[in-house]
Amino acid sequence: MRIINGLILLFFFSCSALAQGLNTAEPVIEIREFNEQKLADYRANSDFQYELVKPEPPNAFERLVARVQDWFWRVLNSGTTGTIIEILWKGGLVFAFVYFIIKIFGVEVSTLFKPSKPNKLDYEVNEEQLDAINFEEEIAKALTQKQWRFAIRLTYLNALKRMADAGLLKVKKGKTNRDYLYELSGSDAENDFERLSFIFDYTWYGHFEADDSIAAQAQEHFANIVDIKGKGK
Repeated sequence: MRIINGLILLFFFSCSALAQGLNTAEPVIEIREFNEQKLADYRANSDFQYELVKPEPPNAFERLVARVQDWFWRVLNSGTTGTIIEILWKGGLVFAFVYFIIKIFGVEVSTLFKPSKPNKLDYEVNEEQLDAINFEEEIAKALTQKQWRFAIRLTYLNALKRMADAGLLKVKKGKTNRDYLYELSGSDAENDFERLSFIFDYTWYGHFEADDSIAAQAQEHFANIVDIKGKGK
């Protein structure tokens, strides 16, 4: 047993001596040089420029712009100016909303704030005046000249005359469309005259734009009224 232990110790001592002998070998030193081409490439690449560039002082124009901007922001941040800007902003929103509604309903903006100019033939609603009008000629002239609102007014007056001649109502100055509709209550002409009256009020008094299609609708309702004979119930 002692012999075996001695052999093991001898083996370990031999390995230790061998390792120390290997460590005493002189290391090999490799000398490496810089690649000049790569260094030149790095120097030319802006991503590898780490020098701090001192900013140039602002010129006279830039200083003037900076002062104007500073003054503008100080004015905006003041209490009075902020209130004025808020009022103008809200007023602009209201104006835009009103203008949007006006355009949707087709109102003539130019006629909102000034009285509409009377046409050359601004007829009164009474029997004498209506009997003196050549409606077919005047309506044809208005349609040719694309005076749609005036053509619709003449069509409306012509309908009143035709219904008065048929005994469906009595034309009188100062009477309203509601008065005429009351007289036509239950007659075959009631619905068409109600629609014609709406178109007339819509375009003549409401300052809404009229066109050939609306004038054609008025003519259609008038044609239906003309077909009425006598007083229907």
